[in-house]
Amino acid sequence: MEGLYFYWFAWIGWTWVTFFMAKKNPARTTIAVWMLLAMIAAPYKMTISTITIHGSGVVSSLFLLLETRRMNRKGFLFLFLSSFIIMLAHASFLLFEMLDPVWVILDRRILLAGSIVYLAILLQKSGYNRGLVLIAGSLQGEVLYAAVLERYGFPYFVASLEYLDVLIISLAVLFVWSKLESVIAALSGSIITHTEGEEHKPS
Repeated sequence: MEGLYFYWFAWIGWTWVTFFMAKKNPARTTIAVWMLLAMIAAPYKMTISTITIHGSGVVSSLFLLLETRRMNRKGFLFLFLSSFIIMLAHASFLLFEMLDPVWVILDRRILLAGSIVYLAILLQKSGYNRGLVLIAGSLQGEVLYAAVLERYGFPYFVASLEYLDVLIISLAVLFVWSKLESVIAALSGSIITHTEGEEHKPS
């Protein structure tokens, strides 16, 4: 069932952000509002020019605008280039899947999510920025793919429930990866501190 993963993980994510994320975190309210509005707007569609987009895509675009307007020029440029690379990867995957679906031997959602998560991890160091470039790049990839299909007369709805499944799986994997990185960094710091303390002990 399309959208099942999205609604399931989005509700879990919204609950965690609302009740468990530190209240001093400046992104807490923005993320909670984005998740809630994306879930509400997901079933609705609107047409912009010749492309039909679900309401969740519009909500995500507004969220990205709010989050990137505070960045400096260098940070914004790097984020734009990163999302551009993910856009190409996302659109290329969809085109290859349409032209030669035989090579998609596993669940397409897992393959596509794994591909864009891997790129986001390579391109950005901050966990939050990884999430931003993943959302921006995949959404732009959807628009590019829709534009290509529209040229040949094939309809395609941008930010559909199927896309949202891929997006939420990707964000969930990124979240787990970021937590693992934090744990490993903390353990490494503890080991180094303990080792240095042992070395400075008098014999």
